[in-house]
Amino acid sequence: MKKIGIILLLPLSLLSQNFNNSAGITSSFNYESNSLQLKNINQILFEGFINDSMKNKWIENTYNSNTIYTEIKNSVKFTHNFSNKHFDFEVIDMNIINLNYTKDLIKILLNGNFNYQNESLNFSNSSLRADRYQQFKLTYGKKKEKSSFSTSISYIKGNHHISCNISSGNLYTGSYGQYVDLEYDLNTFITDTSNFDYFAHNGNGLAFDIYSRINLKKYELEISLKDLGFIMWNSNSVILANDSNFNFQGIEIENIYDFNDSIINESNLIDNIKKSNNSSFKSYIPATFKISISGKTEKSYLNSFNLGMILKWQPYMDNTKLSFHKIQQGLEESNYKPLFFANTVIDNIAYKVLPSISYGGYSENTNLGLSFSTGKRISLLLGTHHIESIFKHHNTTELSFYVNLNCKF
Repeated sequence: MKKIGIILLLPLSLLSQNFNNSAGITSSFNYESNSLQLKNINQILFEGFINDSMKNKWIENTYNSNTIYTEIKNSVKFTHNFSNKHFDFEVIDMNIINLNYTKDLIKILLNGNFNYQNESLNFSNSSLRADRYQQFKLTYGKKKEKSSFSTSISYIKGNHHISCNISSGNLYTGSYGQYVDLEYDLNTFITDTSNFDYFAHNGNGLAFDIYSRINLKKYELEISLKDLGFIMWNSNSVILANDSNFNFQGIEIENIYDFNDSIINESNLIDNIKKSNNSSFKSYIPATFKISISGKTEKSYLNSFNLGMILKWQPYMDNTKLSFHKIQQGLEESNYKPLFFANTVIDNIAYKVLPSISYGGYSENTNLGLSFSTGKRISLLLGTHHIESIFKHHNTTELSFYVNLNCKF
């Protein structure tokens, strides 16, 4: 009986020794800005007030164009290897905020318009995008001696989306606020306002990945396009769009005791600003294009090097057909500058150290990354893309960390 049990269990033991399967979980947080420091966020969220000194300092540190990007990502991935091929199945939960604003817009929000009499404040090309969705990704890959290839398709369950794009906007305030001239071109999209459940099902989408690695004698060239996709939000979504000039010269009241709502209605304030309807719409998720070249080194403590560039593509709206203009539009409206990076691996018997340096991205700064990896069958990876933020403390404009736990079986 014992011999029969050993025979039955033998194939399973051989399978486990080959490590044909693996499963892993990953969590990451990323905050990047080219101007807004963490201490400003702490003042807004936790100190409960913002005095004039804080406002002036905040305005002083802003640029003509400012970006804030925040991403919280959690994923679970299963991989099955067979022969020289593999299948992956991954479930990803994404939470993204992408904000771009001008210095003049911050002036209006913090101080109002009375302090800027006889000035024209420009808040064109300001935008806000916030997305929450889950991505269910299936990948097939094949590896050859001098190359490898993989492709993925994802179903996306959209939870929530809000976007506001001001393509052009100007505000002029006359002396003592006697009149206000407002010119704006506004587009706003909000998913079903009656369904605010955390995992609400307000939209469906698709995304595609493609990856290729080619061996070029001493070097390897890698090219990938990840998360090229969109979400179609349901017809209960709210769409607000307006392109208008508005001039307000105050309301003249002859008798304060005869003041009523009709006087305000005659000014057409609401009619000039708000025109909305309920309809379905399409939004894009951020796509990532990456190209890099890597090779081995002769140094015993440096196993390899990797140099490359990353681009992001995410248009505000689905308002033009696919063309070179559409590609350029998506690159510009992603608020992401081309990121150039270099990294290497310092190998030790017990662990690996992976230092990196990069320039560009959402913060447009030079950033230092550092991560540690240990274990083989059960491996743990800990790291950050902004190790310098630890030394800058509250004055930093970037903060990130990621952790990955993977098990082979």
